[in-house]
Amino acid sequence: MKDLLSPEFVKQLTREAMKYREAHQADPAKNQRTDAAKLETRISKMMEMASSLKDPAPALREVDKLECERNALLSEIGRLETEYTAASMLNNISEAKIEQFLRGIAENMESLSREALKDFLTNVIGQGLAGPGHS
Repeated sequence: MKDLLSPEFVKQLTREAMKYREAHQADPAKNQRTDAAKLETRISKMMEMASSLKDPAPALREVDKLECERNALLSEIGRLETEYTAASMLNNISEAKIEQFLRGIAENMESLSREALKDFLTNVIGQGLAGPGHS
């Protein structure tokens, strides 16, 4: 527990939080939203064209492919927005707030059973190793 609350660890964690925040200042999904709007336009045009064809099957297959692309893009937009929101929560981060947070973790860790503590640490370490954008 001592290491968790050491001034060096608090400073390092604060620096890492600030780096994360700075890396996520601009809207990360701006380009993806533009791409999604373009796909939406293409899908609409393909649907109009399919409705006037004698055999719309090929056009509908293309629409299905575009829909898959759009859904993947919307999923990525959601992930990026989640990261952006998390980063914005770090706008007022300070060493004092990090230390307070770590103190709360330390207090909770002391009350956990060995199994619960192992699960907690595995989860925290796993998220830390994954890092931003690696989930």
